[in-house]
Amino acid sequence: MLMSSVVMMALLTAAPAPKSQPLTWKVTGSDVTFEMSSKDLRATRDGKEVFGLQSRKKDFLASLTEGVDATQDTSDWEASQSFTVLSVVGPWVSYEDSNGGYTGGAHPYASRIYVTQDVTKGKDAFNLLDVFPEKDVLKALKADGYVRKFIGDDRKAFENAKTVEGLLASLQAGEDCVGFEYGLDNVKRSVAFHHVEGDKVAVRISFGYAAEMCRGNMYVVGLLLPIPAALKPALERASTRQEGFLMKDAKAVKAPTVQFTWEGAKAKQP
Repeated sequence: MLMSSVVMMALLTAAPAPKSQPLTWKVTGSDVTFEMSSKDLRATRDGKEVFGLQSRKKDFLASLTEGVDATQDTSDWEASQSFTVLSVVGPWVSYEDSNGGYTGGAHPYASRIYVTQDVTKGKDAFNLLDVFPEKDVLKALKADGYVRKFIGDDRKAFENAKTVEGLLASLQAGEDCVGFEYGLDNVKRSVAFHHVEGDKVAVRISFGYAAEMCRGNMYVVGLLLPIPAALKPALERASTRQEGFLMKDAKAVKAPTVQFTWEGAKAKQP
């Protein structure tokens, strides 16, 4: 049966599909509201931004041009920085910070690392060892097969370590060039929440590189940690995507990646 001309005309003139709307949610027990789109993730309190990705472009450009004279030839300079959102649990945003380029000197630079930020307290306020008992984190690190590959010559120092800092000091970078020796801050803040498994949560911890020849490398350790009672409600809401999401669902919720790029210029003639 042929389609009527009226129906066909209606199909031809139908309005285009509306653009997807930003995903918005309010963090239970707080005054924080998140808004996420394909191009940004923002958190506000009383209408004021306390976290954002796109708003970082100004600082990115300023860091590259500060102290650079217009008469200096920077035509071979370039830089880029990207932020990829990994998880959002309560007021904690975890993302991968990747940057690289060349801005003079002997060689280019490159780094990748996870960052977790508590949007209610500032950039460096989050500390995994304040959320989970250190003994649980220490036990999980000692049991991890990847970590155990890097036990140093003094195996007893590893097995007898009473703190995370002591354990990290007993590890060696190895051929993989893992920066465990600088890793206490990574354990505290370079993390993301991957998934919930029974009464435990899978946490990813990223470590940087130990030597310049390994620049740009990132190493991720996965731990299963018992969920503290105080964290259970926020994790439940994130795992069901009521408020935020976990790393395993980042692709499904279309968590954004924001990238900034910059190129130098030829020197201006005086």
